[in-house]
Amino acid sequence: MRGRPGRHPRLRALVALGGLIGVGSPLAAQAIEDPFTGEPPATQELGPEREAEIDALTAEIGATLRCPVCRQQSVAESPDRVARAMQGVIRRMLIEGKSPEEIEAYFVESYGPWILLQPKAEGASLWVYLGPALAFALGGGLFVARIRRGAGARDEADPAAPVDPDIASEDRAWLDSAIRDA
Repeated sequence: MRGRPGRHPRLRALVALGGLIGVGSPLAAQAIEDPFTGEPPATQELGPEREAEIDALTAEIGATLRCPVCRQQSVAESPDRVARAMQGVIRRMLIEGKSPEEIEAYFVESYGPWILLQPKAEGASLWVYLGPALAFALGGGLFVARIRRGAGARDEADPAAPVDPDIASEDRAWLDSAIRDA
């Protein structure tokens, strides 16, 4: 009974967290530091103003990062343990004095650019921003060209031009017979 993980809550939490995060994950080392909160242990006492500032900055940075498990939520919104661990890493890095850009660069280096909820407008992701504008401009240009072509065709057909009387009488005869038969 002494060696069972179910008997020791701290050991059980470590086993569960290790299974969720994985050995090769960039968060594995940081998340195992405090398995109950997903945050590293506090190394220094922060004042209430600094604590509030760190919390606000953690939420702000977490809102720009995608949860690796949920994929449709930010780290700040996600209730998943991995997202909580990521917030712990963000908080620890802020306490260490890292800038938001350095923290974002750390996660992009660890997970790749897909971790960002809003991709940077560079390289292939530039089409994400330029594609809709180009499609709108092309569609507008085609629409204007179509209208101009239609207006030019109406100008060529003169409504005041005389109508051939033979064609007009044939049309009139056909219309009269269609009305009588109906």
